[in-house]
Amino acid sequence: MAKSKTKSTEECSTTFEIDVPAQSISKAFDEVYAGITKIANIPGFRVGKAPIELVKKHYAKDAREEVLKRLIPEAYRNAISEHKISPISLPEITDVVFEGEDKLSFKARVETRPKFKLKDYKGLELKKKNTDLTDADVEKALQNLVGLNAKYIAVEDRALAMGDYAVSDLECYVDGKSAHKKRENLWLYIDKESLVPELSQKMVGMKKGEERDIDVTFPEKHPDAKLVGKAARYHVLVKEIKSRVLPAMDDEFAKDLGKANMEEVKSEISKELQARAKVQADIDLENQLLSKLIDDNVFDVPSSFVTRQLDHMIEDAKRRLVEKGFRHEDLDKKDAEFKEKFKADAARQVRLLFILDEIAKNENVDVAEKDLADAYRAIAAQAGKSEGAVKEYYEKEDYVDSLKDKIREEKTIQFLIQNSKVT
Repeated sequence: MAKSKTKSTEECSTTFEIDVPAQSISKAFDEVYAGITKIANIPGFRVGKAPIELVKKHYAKDAREEVLKRLIPEAYRNAISEHKISPISLPEITDVVFEGEDKLSFKARVETRPKFKLKDYKGLELKKKNTDLTDADVEKALQNLVGLNAKYIAVEDRALAMGDYAVSDLECYVDGKSAHKKRENLWLYIDKESLVPELSQKMVGMKKGEERDIDVTFPEKHPDAKLVGKAARYHVLVKEIKSRVLPAMDDEFAKDLGKANMEEVKSEISKELQARAKVQADIDLENQLLSKLIDDNVFDVPSSFVTRQLDHMIEDAKRRLVEKGFRHEDLDKKDAEFKEKFKADAARQVRLLFILDEIAKNENVDVAEKDLADAYRAIAAQAGKSEGAVKEYYEKEDYVDSLKDKIREEKTIQFLIQNSKVT
């Protein structure tokens, strides 16, 4: 058996220093050459009949590679068994020294589960948000609904005024250079509280078909910090002027929505708001719980797990920004900023993963077939597909274990909430 010793270069990792005995190396070479001899094709000899000396001469490189493929995994497995290490990552093999049949040594670094003692996780004090609705809440939602059903009427008999929408082609120049691509048919809301209020103010009075160069200074509240306080010139072409007309809040409006009257509309709005408030309160309660668990249990976590979580968070952030109109190539240049922003939270999320897993083990939280069936049913309903199709997809793509992990995590969180002091 190979000789091995361990050392910890950092938390959650173990590095093995492994020496394979010459006897084991020699035996491996004998076995490999015996296998090669049976199929060796050497000129002057029938297949499998060449002398071993010629086989060794012709196939030395192949034999060397095969011996390494056999001995390194075998020696690594023996080392983790001997030292009772439970790795959570594939080994990183380095410093391989292979000198024929006399010497083989290497290092193998693996990441291991963090060692920590759970703090009390039952009876945590949580506060649930009040979900009671007021008439003002319903009225505000009704006003939003009315706004969503507004009509935009073309204005032909007057110039642009505050409160109008200008369908425009827009170019912006800062320091004589284009700040972004030309935007065509952009709907600009002419308002004192717009993104660039000075632009709105100076567009007032423009007529359909009119072009104008407008000089502005970017305000302090501008979302791009690099542009705050800078002078810019906009070239604007107003193609159309639109006036926003709200429908009257009467039974006719209710019928347009497919309801009998406004009372039914208000009743449904109230139910929807109540359901939304309950969901939000539940999410807030869960966030309180998870934050307490993370803050109460501080320990180091495997670096590769943090890296993967960080990459996932960055890609998710980029995806959401692209959906808002940002260019992916511009966001790729800000990877360093994203990493700095999400680094601490990535480590917290990985820590939470191990905390919940440890609690699940302590409380024997498992995933039954019914839990899995319920999950398939919920996913099918959301995706508009059959349960059978969803199940087949998860099995085919080998996602079942990941789904089970997610279900187990959710059941653990519900167990913790049920065993908390909620006020």
